[in-house]
Amino acid sequence: MKYEIFTMATVLAATKATSLAESPADSMKMMWDAFKEEHQRHYSTEEEEYRRFGIFKDALRSIDLRNAAERSAGGSAVHGITQFSDMTQEEFESLLKYEPSKEYLRSSSTDVEVPPYEGTQSSVDWTGKYTTPVKDQGYCGSCWAFAATEQIESDAMRTLKKTYVLSPQQMVSCDNKDGGCNGGRQETAYNYVKDTGGQEQEKDYPYSSTEGKTGSCKVDKSKFVMGVQSYSTVKGESSMSNYVKSTGPLSIVVDASDWNSYKGGIKSSCGNHINHAVQAVGVDTGNGGYWKVRNSWGSRWGESGFIRLEYGKNMCALASQGATYVHPTKV
Repeated sequence: MKYEIFTMATVLAATKATSLAESPADSMKMMWDAFKEEHQRHYSTEEEEYRRFGIFKDALRSIDLRNAAERSAGGSAVHGITQFSDMTQEEFESLLKYEPSKEYLRSSSTDVEVPPYEGTQSSVDWTGKYTTPVKDQGYCGSCWAFAATEQIESDAMRTLKKTYVLSPQQMVSCDNKDGGCNGGRQETAYNYVKDTGGQEQEKDYPYSSTEGKTGSCKVDKSKFVMGVQSYSTVKGESSMSNYVKSTGPLSIVVDASDWNSYKGGIKSSCGNHINHAVQAVGVDTGNGGYWKVRNSWGSRWGESGFIRLEYGKNMCALASQGATYVHPTKV
């Protein structure tokens, strides 16, 4: 990562280029070689590498446009080269597989009226206290399973004082009301855990869908450690922030269509087409405030696996479909 950032800075300084896409050919090749080294890219043919290099150059143009949009919106977010920079936008968006519903799934759910926050602090961050380490879904559209699993983990830590790293693979392979690597919803994932009787730990049912294969179900009910009694829905950005400040993380859905190039900072420019499931783990409602959001693309993406979204503007549609938390039970 440090080599990548150094290379980009050196290219711009040495060439006085105003953008990555305007870099001269030799500098562009240097960035490409650095990308391949960092992300261990090996292409099957020269033709495929040439094609991917063309996609990489297109990605640099998108990075320039997104950085300009952030500056125009007054944000501090920076876009740059990431592990997705040799994928077309269509390929990337094929990994965004949250399946929005026109109606909330009411089974086992209650809507919660969250009282105003009575504390004095403007910000809270539950990272580490009520979260397990950042996970990586790989090239599988399983964000829904990761966001659901993370929420069950967080609420077990918060209400039961139990810390387990649970298995999203169990949901991906065994929840037949969702689509594995082809998408799903946290709500149906919660109901799957409730109906099947529990969820295994990651160590007992490790993740194997990094290359987009859903896999067959191999659940072992004797290894269940955590169940779900029900889940609740919190609506509205203000209520969501009151909940996160007073209580803990929330599972949310967002528009992540341009997150493939996010490097850091507070994002103030975004779309509103919900397509990705993540977890809100912190919030700052003060001047220049933001949501701290945990993603499932590994710790090398973004800010060590996290992204910050401007507070108070429903950024990336984060409050458009409500947020959820669960009522876990020890198996």
